[in-house]
Amino acid sequence: MSHALGPDDFDVPAGESPAARCPHCARPFRADRFCDLHVGEVHAAAATAGELERYGAAREAEADDLFVFHLKVVAALVGVVMGYVYLYGFVLR
Repeated sequence: MSHALGPDDFDVPAGESPAARCPHCARPFRADRFCDLHVGEVHAAAATAGELERYGAAREAEADDLFVFHLKVVAALVGVVMGYVYLYGFVLR
């Protein structure tokens, strides 16, 4: 039961205005980057060359942010494991 969401399906809090709106479907977004990603993924066939270029830049930025997040997760896991090794090796023995 999926249906296409329109701009009226998204609420913008009172007193706020969206940072960007999709030029194709008028959906509001909190950041320009989110709008660029939306246009490139949903409206790629109707997007202009400039919109597709911004989509590529936004996609690269998103990939960089995801890579940094993965590094932070790995560092946190290493810290937790080393903490358990320390606890087991020096405190509980």
